[in-house]
Amino acid sequence: MATPADADIIIRLYDLRRESVCRDARKWFANWKPASAHEIGQIQGDATRNDNAYLRQATTYWEMAFSIANCGAVDAELFSKNCGEGILFAVKCAHLRSTFPEAFTRTMAEAEAFIAKHPVAQQKAEVFKKRFA
Repeated sequence: MATPADADIIIRLYDLRRESVCRDARKWFANWKPASAHEIGQIQGDATRNDNAYLRQATTYWEMAFSIANCGAVDAELFSKNCGEGILFAVKCAHLRSTFPEAFTRTMAEAEAFIAKHPVAQQKAEVFKKRFA
């Protein structure tokens, strides 16, 4: 059963998402549709690029959030109901790894571990996988 402290963590995670650079990074990653392994390589290979920073920011934000949930610091059911974007990003990373295995190397291991354990998260992941089919 979720507690007020769990709700506070969810609200604090939401507040962090509203920070302008985090918002820009999340928007960029959500809309990014790489056309080739070369494009991915250019982005991942140059840490001075804004899109490289956005890729890292968007995915590591959610990895941090999922690690909090995986360690039991927040109620898993409540987190599952409020982490749809993170699940989408994990599914997108898995899709990019399978589509461009030689180029896209980023994983979201914390997110994948959480999804594997929680039915609500699994249901959301299945919905998102259909977008990439």
